[in-house]
Amino acid sequence: QHPCSIVPNRGSIMARLVLAVALVSLLCLPGLAQPAPAPADSTEQDDDSTQPAEKEATPAPKPSKEELAKQALSRATEARKEALEHADDAIKKLKAFVHLFDDHADAKTAAAGIEESAQKDVEKSADDAENTFQSRLGTLAKSGSSGDSKAVAAAAKKANRAAKEVEHSAGDDKAKAMRELRKHIQKAKKEEAHTLARKAREGARAAVKAAHTLERAERHAGVKEDSYERALDRNARIGEGMEDQAKDLQDKADDKIEKYFDTLEGRSEPLEDDAREEAAKHLAEERGAVRGATKQAGEEAEKVRMAAKKAAAEAKAEAKASKGKEASDAAEPTESAQKAKDDTKAADGASPDGANAAGASAGGDASTGGSWPSAFATAAGPVPKVGAAGLMVGLLVFVAAAVAFPAALHMRRTVREAPLLG
Repeated sequence: QHPCSIVPNRGSIMARLVLAVALVSLLCLPGLAQPAPAPADSTEQDDDSTQPAEKEATPAPKPSKEELAKQALSRATEARKEALEHADDAIKKLKAFVHLFDDHADAKTAAAGIEESAQKDVEKSADDAENTFQSRLGTLAKSGSSGDSKAVAAAAKKANRAAKEVEHSAGDDKAKAMRELRKHIQKAKKEEAHTLARKAREGARAAVKAAHTLERAERHAGVKEDSYERALDRNARIGEGMEDQAKDLQDKADDKIEKYFDTLEGRSEPLEDDAREEAAKHLAEERGAVRGATKQAGEEAEKVRMAAKKAAAEAKAEAKASKGKEASDAAEPTESAQKAKDDTKAADGASPDGANAAGASAGGDASTGGSWPSAFATAAGPVPKVGAAGLMVGLLVFVAAAVAFPAALHMRRTVREAPLLG
């Protein structure tokens, strides 16, 4: 071979193959990165959608400092305007609320409304008190059937106490409810005024704050210094003036509320007095009913007590009569026997033999000292009955005689024997 001829070797062949594969890969990659074709039935896309993705992803240019400052100025101006409108609305609401208490002509109507509300508040308690009174009055009316005057007095006391509760509920409780309701409304109105004033002050402060924010925005936006300073002073004065106005309106509202409710109290007091007077009249009527029921129950109790007393007396008399009858029935056989004996003795004395026998018997008794008491009894008539006291006296005399006889005998013996011993 010629020395200048080139003989390919194995290493150069492999290098050429690698280079060929690389070229083929570079040619195929752009085709793989392209999107898939749209289906046949899809709508046609605009020409702009077929532009390369590089154009869609292009970011918008950043705004400059001047543009940002103008945007901040616009926002600050709008915020300051809204703050002023909000503060002005709050001031207007507070003024309108204060003007509500300028006219006191409706105080009478308001007092009537308070009375009606108070009546509803105490209506249940008044009804309960009235029901309690009626119940105790009925108990009082029935208390006479027991015949116990103490029970009647106790029932009357409870009924009077219940009548007083009715009067208290209809009069004092109603007047108290009217006063409390009036105070509650007054307190609520003051709280409402303070709330409106607070919102007005907050709105004024927000307006001042918005004025300072606007001043900074104007300075950054390149507004002249004397211009934004004058604007700041003007807006700050407006906000501060609105805050002072809110404070003044709050004080004015407090004063007007006080005066209005003083007038309302003057309209309500006669209604409270009327309620008390009406309750006092009702109390007098109920106490009259209690007095009538007490009198009737007392009379009924007296009748029951007298009837019971009469029945007891009759029962006692009947028992006494029954006992006397039993004694009479028991004594009747003895009296009959004594009468028969007396009749027999009288018949014996009337006959001659009987008279002689009686004389002989009397003579024999006198001589012998035998049965003279029988004769004495026959001549003097029947011996009267001796009671228990007489028997006791006789017994005492007998005991005394029995004790004294031995003592006397001993004394007589001592007296006789003394000379012999001497």
